[in-house]
Amino acid sequence: MIFSRLDSACSFAACPQAVRKVLEHLRDTDVMALPLGRHDLDEDRVFLNVMDMTTRPFEGSHPEVHQKYIDLMYWPEGGERIGVAPYLGTEKIFEARPEGDIALLEDVENESFLLATPGCYGVFFPWDAHRPGLMLGDAPATSRKCVAKIHIDLLK
Repeated sequence: MIFSRLDSACSFAACPQAVRKVLEHLRDTDVMALPLGRHDLDEDRVFLNVMDMTTRPFEGSHPEVHQKYIDLMYWPEGGERIGVAPYLGTEKIFEARPEGDIALLEDVENESFLLATPGCYGVFFPWDAHRPGLMLGDAPATSRKCVAKIHIDLLK
């Protein structure tokens, strides 16, 4: 997992090339002006989903994992709380949707929480169970969020 800010003084040089390309694209693009929906950056290998998402309470939420794609999330406005834990592969699956490359887990052990605020990005690899979309405060809030899907084969 990688978690930082898009405007950080640190270079993206330490990131894998495919991740770095998406970060540079996000940095150089007015994502608030993009229409909602899918934007192909490299056909099915790299694409960006632009959404207006509403956060939700922790209760009833489930951590998720992916096998084929890395999730790169970016918050140009608003934000959310995100649970993250190592995915061991032994966790009980609540619901599997292989056609969407997602498995929702019943729960995970040793979950930590990140606070994503405007300008933050997070990179979640297939070995990172993550629980996105949690409320920052006491009530749901809606904000713009970009989720890039980067095919895992691009790390090879």
